[in-house]
Amino acid sequence: MSAAVEQARIEEIASLGLLDAPSESRFERIVRLACRILDVPTALVTLVAQDRQFHVAEQGFGSREIPLSQSFCRYVVDDDRPMEVSDARLDERFRTNPLVTGDRSVRFYAGQPLHSPGGVPVGALCILDTTPRALTEDQRELLADLAGLVQEELGRSEEFDRGRDVQLQLLPKSTPDLPGYEIAGGAVPVGLMSGDFFDWYPVGDALQVVVADVMGKGAGAAIIGAGVRAVMRGTSQYNELDEAVQRLAVSMESDLAETGSFVTMFAARLDPVRHELTYVDAGHGLAGTVTAAGEARLLDCEGLPIGTVTQGGWRAATHRLQPGDTFICLSDGLLDLFDDLDAAVAAIRLTALESGHAQEVVDRAKAYARGHDAADDVTIVAIRRVAA
Repeated sequence: MSAAVEQARIEEIASLGLLDAPSESRFERIVRLACRILDVPTALVTLVAQDRQFHVAEQGFGSREIPLSQSFCRYVVDDDRPMEVSDARLDERFRTNPLVTGDRSVRFYAGQPLHSPGGVPVGALCILDTTPRALTEDQRELLADLAGLVQEELGRSEEFDRGRDVQLQLLPKSTPDLPGYEIAGGAVPVGLMSGDFFDWYPVGDALQVVVADVMGKGAGAAIIGAGVRAVMRGTSQYNELDEAVQRLAVSMESDLAETGSFVTMFAARLDPVRHELTYVDAGHGLAGTVTAAGEARLLDCEGLPIGTVTQGGWRAATHRLQPGDTFICLSDGLLDLFDDLDAAVAAIRLTALESGHAQEVVDRAKAYARGHDAADDVTIVAIRRVAA
């Protein structure tokens, strides 16, 4: 394989977004199935990178990668065809391999090549055993069928990457320049795509800020979220805030009903002259302020989530921001990392007091979510009034 072809192959692997990524259940299910139906202790979905073999999913191996020098799968990739080794001790390529001579005692190997959506060989679905054996023709067909399932998932990875790119494009491109205020927002999706989103844009002389959380994760929730964002932007330009939310609920009613979903949302308009935050909380319940003196207060939440009712469920309230106040709104993915709401409020309060800028509040919250392996999407917006 020429250097140019190999470089293109390595770039194709990187484009999948799976190298060094956490293992995903969609691939884990396939390796578990391979072990069960082919009666082997070990199965791997591998990517053969430049200097190592990375395991997208593994069952019975116990390691996410090995050096390329130990890889059986690299031969599958180089030849771009299935390979079966009945007894590795008798094969000149593998008899001195540490996987064969060491504690793993690999004797049998069978691998099916895996290709990127562009048709480039990038890895293998392989099975291993500690005793010599040979597959029957039916078993070879089963292994090929399972490799086909992995292949389909690799294609979906590219689709998810495109969807993620589109979703990222929908997030605010810049931070509003609002004299006397610091504004920041950020998100930590738990998967490739998020059901959370935040948005901000001018409505007359005010700045409208929206944080929403669609029930669920992944592509379905992301699609619903994109619809909510678009409709909310449209209805907000010509309506008071509570009426805008009302019109959103009516517009999204059939989509939410058909998908069995609902949306919690906090929408607010900040008047930078009066320093008033007019808001509607549609079942969100995770917005509040931390004062310069250190008092934390949750804002009232009376409205129901969008998708549960369509008429008369939302009323606007007003909260005045004092100099030094930090307004914070977040999704419940962060709340899930604490024992209860009080513990979460205490942590956010301390974060606001210790942070020198609204952006630092957001950055610290995102770092906490990543450091504690958040199981749900995390989104946060912070607004600090810095001048009288």
